[in-house]
Amino acid sequence: MRMFKRLLEIFRRERSIHQASLLFEFGPRDKVAFTSVWHYVQDEDPQAVILALFFYARILYELAERNKAQVARELISYLDHVSRRILNAGGGPGRLRLHLGDLMVVTELDAAAERRYQVEFYKLPDGRYRLDFQGSLGKESFYLPAIFLVFLSSCLERLGDAPIKKLAQGISRLHGYYRYRRDFWEGSALTAGPLFALGTEKLEPEEAPSEPCEG
Repeated sequence: MRMFKRLLEIFRRERSIHQASLLFEFGPRDKVAFTSVWHYVQDEDPQAVILALFFYARILYELAERNKAQVARELISYLDHVSRRILNAGGGPGRLRLHLGDLMVVTELDAAAERRYQVEFYKLPDGRYRLDFQGSLGKESFYLPAIFLVFLSSCLERLGDAPIKKLAQGISRLHGYYRYRRDFWEGSALTAGPLFALGTEKLEPEEAPSEPCEG
């Protein structure tokens, strides 16, 4: 039975479509080289929105798994503010620039990378998505939020107005999902959260707590 499950997983992986790869390499003097490669996609902007939401859910999960739930809540609070600014902007969302602190995003490091984080994004045969994540351990309170904010900053710089608004709406809906379900540290949220964010399902106001999940 175990062998059958392994063969089935290999079969599913072979049939999945490798859509995108993200690589973040941190070097000395607060430099980070960010590279994104789209392998198979016809319209990058909508897929970038989907990738961003799955990536965000994974970052919140990784923080909570490492007992950094307070950092996750702070990131939620910050991105709540960013989303509201985008959605409340008159005449389009504009080109909002995120504050990345002392981080300097470069195309290539001039020294060996000290830390690496990699994301691989797949579309599965049944229309669902899978995101694989791996990276260096240590100082997660800084590096995990940083890599997502670097990617989000890139999205806000290059996506069109409609995808940016879609992304802001998705982030707001993802936060609503966590406030209602209270489980960003559970594996089910890695898929269910982004899918809810991309959909139109409504949450009953009286059932949705006003604060992000504890833990």
